[in-house]
Amino acid sequence: MKLSMKSLLPHLIAVLLFVILPSVYFSPLYQGYTLKQSDIRQFQGMSKEIFDYKLANEGKQTMWTNAMFGGMPSYQISASQDSNLLTTVDQAIKLGLPRPVGILFISMLGFYILGLCLRINPWLAMIGALGYGFSTINILYIGAGHMSKVNAIAYMAPALGGLILAFRGRMLLGAGIFALFMGLNISANHLQMTYYLAFILVAVSIAETLRLGIEKQWLNLTKTIGALALASVLALVSNAGLLLPTLEYSKFTTRGTSELTIKAKEASQSLAKEGLSSSYILEYNYGKNELLSIYSPNAKGGKNDYISNNPEALANTDYNYAEQVGQMDQYWGGQSMSGGAFYFGVVMLVFFLLGLLFVKDALRWPFLALSILTLYLASNQMNFFNDFFIHHFPMYNKFRDSKMMLVLLQIMVPALGILFFDRMLKGEGLIGQKKHWFIGMGVIVLAAFVLMTSPSISGDFLSTREVQQFADASKQAKDASQISYYQGLRQALIDTRIGIYKADMQRSFFLVLLALGLIFVLIRTQINRMLLMALAGIFVLGDQLSVAKRYLNNDDSTGTYKSYQTEGEASAPYQVSIADLSVLKNEKVPSNLAQQLKGAYADFEYYKNLTDQQTLDYYAAFGALNLSSSYRVLNVNGTMAETNTSFFHKSIGGYHGAKLKRYQEFVDFHFPTAIGALNTAMNTAKNAKFRTLALPADMSQEQAQKIFDTLGVAEIQLSGAAEYLNMLNAKYVILNPNQNAVINTSANGPAWFVQNVKIAKDANQEMTLSAGDQLGSSKLNAVVHAEFNNQLQGLASDSTAQIKLTSYDPAHMSYAAQSKTKQLAVFSEIYYPAGWNCFIDGKKPVETLRANYILRGVVVPAGKHTIEWKFEPLSVSSGNTLSSIGSGLLLLGFLLSLYFTFRKSKVLEA
Repeated sequence: MKLSMKSLLPHLIAVLLFVILPSVYFSPLYQGYTLKQSDIRQFQGMSKEIFDYKLANEGKQTMWTNAMFGGMPSYQISASQDSNLLTTVDQAIKLGLPRPVGILFISMLGFYILGLCLRINPWLAMIGALGYGFSTINILYIGAGHMSKVNAIAYMAPALGGLILAFRGRMLLGAGIFALFMGLNISANHLQMTYYLAFILVAVSIAETLRLGIEKQWLNLTKTIGALALASVLALVSNAGLLLPTLEYSKFTTRGTSELTIKAKEASQSLAKEGLSSSYILEYNYGKNELLSIYSPNAKGGKNDYISNNPEALANTDYNYAEQVGQMDQYWGGQSMSGGAFYFGVVMLVFFLLGLLFVKDALRWPFLALSILTLYLASNQMNFFNDFFIHHFPMYNKFRDSKMMLVLLQIMVPALGILFFDRMLKGEGLIGQKKHWFIGMGVIVLAAFVLMTSPSISGDFLSTREVQQFADASKQAKDASQISYYQGLRQALIDTRIGIYKADMQRSFFLVLLALGLIFVLIRTQINRMLLMALAGIFVLGDQLSVAKRYLNNDDSTGTYKSYQTEGEASAPYQVSIADLSVLKNEKVPSNLAQQLKGAYADFEYYKNLTDQQTLDYYAAFGALNLSSSYRVLNVNGTMAETNTSFFHKSIGGYHGAKLKRYQEFVDFHFPTAIGALNTAMNTAKNAKFRTLALPADMSQEQAQKIFDTLGVAEIQLSGAAEYLNMLNAKYVILNPNQNAVINTSANGPAWFVQNVKIAKDANQEMTLSAGDQLGSSKLNAVVHAEFNNQLQGLASDSTAQIKLTSYDPAHMSYAAQSKTKQLAVFSEIYYPAGWNCFIDGKKPVETLRANYILRGVVVPAGKHTIEWKFEPLSVSSGNTLSSIGSGLLLLGFLLSLYFTFRKSKVLEA
């Protein structure tokens, strides 16, 4: 391996190109702007208590947060991986670039490494890297803020490259590369992408094992499998600090197993006996014929957007309906919503198809099998493959949006496509003769022509919802003219969408001709090969960039960036509402802590560009209040799907992909009735206030209703079905952000002694008895499962008993208790047995129990006692220790693989 400027040149140019192109694409990031990323905004809401705690405690991270769902492990929101050295490597190889640029850079660099592992011409590997980087999966999810997902995707290609290299004669170096990038993929903390990566790794390993077996290279095969197995172990152990707590947590989430055999009337789609339900998994998958969008992004309209935002689409629309059609959705596919199509480039797709037909390489068989499998699994129809994988394949039903398995195509399409082009350039490693190649090319042209000229292939150009809407409108029409209008509007919409379909299919057909033209010239002429590679690169980059810019554009011709916001705007993700301020005014804020947080915000990533001092004051005040109090807030506006409330308060609701299953089940069973009882209590309070008003006797009912609707209520008392909210200590209720929050004077507080205990024989009874109308007052009564019955012997009531919170920390709370008798104390804290320990008077942990299906409880002896709850998950401490050891060994092994490979090459040269 003789190093020279000539041999290094393509690698240096590749790195330069992979920095420049993403930087140009994301150029506003260098001009004081940041991307508008909805998921980052959601993350800021759910993680504020975690970061505030860290800023207030000299960098210490709490393992528990009460910001959402009454409480959950914080490492499922913001995972600290300080013990894993691979996280330092991840940051280092991003070269300090802005995060979106850095992730796209490592995506391209990673695929370039795959290309080199396949022994592809470096210039062609560059082209494949550009196609891989600008695939719309990367662009769409960066735009949405799914950064961990794209970060994981970036390391999929080089991990595959290392595995292939190990099987193909460079065992040591290949295993080292595989270990490094497999470890980095896992450390990105998006296990769904790691799970899908396993599919392609296993498939390729089987193919390579069969190849080496046929060649009777048993010794090499054994050594390679052993080296890759060791590499896999090191990659897993390096991430033990992430994997062990997640594995532990998963058993208690909506992905885990339920003890219930009954269902709520309005059960969440996410609930199933084990794992996620089929409907939840397939909700965002492709509808019928929507896989055409892999070839032509607008085959189903591309993304949810007004048609009026596509002026070309309206150019030929009947002017009688143009305005109405412009207000309709451009997307008519089968997903619940679409931000854009998964597109890997027509030019690269043509090369890939030819590669499947003519490349003489063991890779084409696993790639073919996986392509068929992923296309079926991307469908939202319950076909044979979806049914089998959801109900029988290990761990498959733990992940939603299984359409994401198409990420395997993102790897396979450019990998095999560029491998085909490379073999064509070299004139070797291909199946068949020129006539066979021309026949294959002809079939592709014919298929492209049929798709372009036959719009009916896409379906009827109306979504299922729209079909029903037009049918309902026609039924409700008052006369024939209205029916005629709706029919005309329906046809105008269809015609407009046919135009959208045809325009994009024509584009794809043109690109097919360009791609095949390159191959034709390559076969029939001796034209300069560098020129052909340059043209291929221009075609691939132009094709995929033009589609990527449909979904994430840096055009500011209108004076503003559609996809960007200023850094100042990004620093204030949520505005303080009137309701929030009313809570702040009613509580006592620790001023010293608030000042400490405000000072720390000056250097904190999220708020350092925030210049509005009043907003900073509010953010710091709410942060200080959250770190020193225990009450919760119910926001009835999108309770279980927003993190606005979590940014300012401890929320009953929230937004997260892996909620605790017990909490979600409790919500499904009792939240609707609790809200009904809340509304009844509000109306009762407003009626009482209404009756005190001196109103004219002749006031109309309509006038009286208007006055009634404007009445505000400062306080309410909740009971009955709303007892659910009392035991969760929901002290404040936000009905309207523009009005003061309502104080719930019945909230139980942080802890209480109960007088009566109901024993539930099973989970079903535990759930039903915990309903407000069955339980009665949660301050007096508790429901406990029979499994904890042995702890409840000898209880006696004491009406004078007291228990109060003396010290609050999300992961360490202290209480002072006093009672004349042995009592059951119930805490308004979410039950999670994997890590919470209870200490009475500082002794070893005592037995604890579950009360009212979701809360913690402990039996307290008579007398005065100090009770402490500490969250001490062993999975975190032991996992971090293993991570330190594993990541150290992995990096050492990687460096040794480079050293021995280089030394061996020097010996061979000598």
